[in-house]
Amino acid sequence: MSVARFLKAHDKVDCVFYPGLPSHEQHDLAKSQMSGFTGMVSVDVGPLGRARALTEHLQIFSLAEGPGGVESLISVPALMTHASVPEDRRMAMGTTPGLVRFSVGIEDEADLEEDPARVRG
Repeated sequence: MSVARFLKAHDKVDCVFYPGLPSHEQHDLAKSQMSGFTGMVSVDVGPLGRARALTEHLQIFSLAEGPGGVESLISVPALMTHASVPEDRRMAMGTTPGLVRFSVGIEDEADLEEDPARVRG
C-alpha cells in the first residue's frame, strides 16, 4: 500500500493501477473480497523511454519477466512479456508503452519507496 501511495504522488507517474487505493474503480469490490491487498502495483509512466530508464536505475527492484518469491521485482510488458504482440493489439489490451509492473517484496517500506524516488528523467 505504501509503495502504491508513493507512486501515485510521484510526478513522473501518470496513473497507478492498484485496487487498494480508494481512487481505483474497483476499490469497493476489492475491499469486500479481501482482508488485505496484493503486492502487485502497476503504473503508467508515459513514454517507453521513461519506463526503460526506470528499470535501469533501480537498486532494490530487480528486472524480471514475472513475479518471483519474496524479493521486489519490476517488469515492462512492452519490452518483455508482450514485446511480440503488435503495438495496436497491445494498446487495445491496455498494455501501453509506459506500463510498468511492480511486484513488491518484503524489503523495508522506506527503501522500497526510495528506490524509484532516486530515478530522474
